[in-house]
Amino acid sequence: MQQDVYTTQDAAKLLGVSLRTVQLWVESGSLLAWKTPGGHRRVLKESVDCLLHKRDVQPAANVADTHALISILVVEDNLSLCKLYEATIKSWKLPIDLKIVHDGFAALVAIGASQPNIIITDIDIPGMDGIMMLHKLREEHACDDSEIIVVTGLDAVRLQEMGGVPDGISVFLKPAPFGMIQARIQEIANQRLGVSRA
Repeated sequence: MQQDVYTTQDAAKLLGVSLRTVQLWVESGSLLAWKTPGGHRRVLKESVDCLLHKRDVQPAANVADTHALISILVVEDNLSLCKLYEATIKSWKLPIDLKIVHDGFAALVAIGASQPNIIITDIDIPGMDGIMMLHKLREEHACDDSEIIVVTGLDAVRLQEMGGVPDGISVFLKPAPFGMIQARIQEIANQRLGVSRA
């Protein structure tokens, strides 16, 4: 029976997601699991296999490769700019897991499910005040380990009138400064690859 279950950590490695994401999937019923008398979760192997099949995800062959991935979340409602982000970032040939969402609500869901290493967001986004979203994330410590980069068409005066961007967040005027973004991602890639090989 033991081989028919996984720990949440094993399930996360196989699915290529964070431990927190697996825990959320268990809580939402997407993965079937129970708790041992010691309070540890055990996830049904069949449930993991089913989710892999549904999501068309291949089991991770090398755990170090999974850990080396840099997760980037782009929050942008302009579809042309989204395509530019996708094409440019993929052309860098870095170990990147890129997710693009188009509104503030989807951004909060994505951040809650799996805290990205880097969040690139506009301020003027549908469904939410972008400034308020950033302050809320800071207040709840939802992105303490994430690097947040704001790319906006709004100038500093307008941003201040709207409430100001929290300290420690880089702000760039559109068009997106891909050179600077690439340099930062390369820095993080080097750090993560160094850790995974240690």
